[in-house]
Amino acid sequence: MEEMIEKGFILSFDELRILLHSLGVRTVEGVYMPEKEFTDSEVIKALHHLAKSGLILSAGERFLIREDLREVLEAISRPEASFIWRNESEGGQEYYCYVVPGRVAVSERYWKKSDTIKLRLFTVEEFEAWKEQAEDDNGGDRNPYDGEIV
Repeated sequence: MEEMIEKGFILSFDELRILLHSLGVRTVEGVYMPEKEFTDSEVIKALHHLAKSGLILSAGERFLIREDLREVLEAISRPEASFIWRNESEGGQEYYCYVVPGRVAVSERYWKKSDTIKLRLFTVEEFEAWKEQAEDDNGGDRNPYDGEIV
């Protein structure tokens, strides 16, 4: 079986909140983030980091979210269905999955950094292959490529 190369987005909770808020989204299933009011400097700092990493494009007082990231954000904020998938071979690691036509977005806590989440978007076929590979790995790393885009 070929090994899948995973691509994903690593976002702090603050970055995720700000991006979702910019899309008019106030709540998301499966992602627990305590409510927070931002100072102007926190918003500017998060936007600067997102722009520096290429996830948003700044246009004066407005910004554009990179298209592939926008697709993931729209999937997690407006799914047709959602469910939790638990990988028993990884000690019960839980992934929150969001289904949109032809695609599955996956979110998980990213434990290498505090208050951080990893988001990925798969076709249905890629998602099934990813799950199968994850279950076959017996808890090891699925791929030496971490997929971090930050």
